[in-house]
Amino acid sequence: MRQFSLLFFIASLLCLVSCKPEITFESQGFDSEKIAVFQTFIAEEIKSGKIAGAEILIAKDDAIVLHEAQGFADLTTQKPLSKNSIFYLQSMTKPIISVAIMQLVEKGMLSLEDPIEKFIPEATGLQIILDPEEGMQGEKVPLKESITIRHLLSHTAGFSHGLGTNKMELELYYSLYGPPLQMSENPHKTIESRVKALVAAPLIGSPGKQWYYSASPDILALIVQRVSKQSLPDYLKAKLFDPLGMNDTGYNVPDAERNRVMSVHIHDQTGQLITFAEQIPTRGNTVYGGTHGLFSTAQDYLRFCQMILGNGTLNNQQILKPETIALMSQDQTNGVFEAPGKGFGLGFEVILDPIAEGYENKGQLSWGGYFRTHFFIHPEQDLVAIWMTQILPYSNEYGDALRENVYGALLEP
Repeated sequence: MRQFSLLFFIASLLCLVSCKPEITFESQGFDSEKIAVFQTFIAEEIKSGKIAGAEILIAKDDAIVLHEAQGFADLTTQKPLSKNSIFYLQSMTKPIISVAIMQLVEKGMLSLEDPIEKFIPEATGLQIILDPEEGMQGEKVPLKESITIRHLLSHTAGFSHGLGTNKMELELYYSLYGPPLQMSENPHKTIESRVKALVAAPLIGSPGKQWYYSASPDILALIVQRVSKQSLPDYLKAKLFDPLGMNDTGYNVPDAERNRVMSVHIHDQTGQLITFAEQIPTRGNTVYGGTHGLFSTAQDYLRFCQMILGNGTLNNQQILKPETIALMSQDQTNGVFEAPGKGFGLGFEVILDPIAEGYENKGQLSWGGYFRTHFFIHPEQDLVAIWMTQILPYSNEYGDALRENVYGALLEP
């Protein structure tokens, strides 16, 4: 009898193992053949010398569907790119800073309608440039209304980023970031210094009258520091990164982890892809910016996105309230965001009409970074997709490819 019981127990265990449903792309809601097409696309981009490598992470319904790395972390050394490599996020820093600000709003420490001079007295006496082609010294008129926290979050304040081609934009870029592509030549040592340079420059328009991509998140970063009375790294670590388990995210990379950093690449004058001579410093960074500055991994950024998907909560850690996430996900530009069918919320681009991109993705939140890192969140599909690489200059082609291939691979429910 004992022998029979033992045999029955063993048989039951074997059945549990063998009878467990196989996890396939189809069982997770994706067409495996179309996922293979996406994987081949990435391989061809690498083989043709367009990028050195890329890491892709797709998650749906709280499960990872695809996580892989292809190519090289560094072309010069031919070091393979590994999963959970570390990448410089550039502007994918911005949504994280937006969440930090909204935490302070929830706590009643500031309001979306607060004028920025309440926290940044340096931002008084602002002026609007009349002709940007005349440069920062061109004719200006005084700003008559206040810029609010909401304006900063939605890029409707009237500030610029220095990324345009007119004379004022070129001068502003140099003022904020130093010579183009000279990544180790930073004219500022603190975020206070860089914000002072930003608010000393003229605005391109009145608040609320236009959507203009800007360095406003740097002002938000300084506000977080001044209101919380903590350095930005300390605040983010305590209030976001530690609760979410984002252990590889920060403004500097520990020496023991530097071998995980993907190098930045560029095409030389002959069109050959090379490792860029100017790499982002991984230590000694002291400008804790809101526009850019954070290093992170695909896995860490997934946790951030899953918190947004979870209406502000991940693994029983509440970062924001559901109503706050809902507010951040609504267009805040009053129709001045010029892309058809799209808007901009409090830190994210928002799809308002699926016709905008040709997919059933209304409600999608997304953004990207200058080194062609991209992500999108689709709440209705419980879907996150992340593309990580390191190449300049910026192009949205891989953001487009990510959406096209991920949405294209989704099976009909």
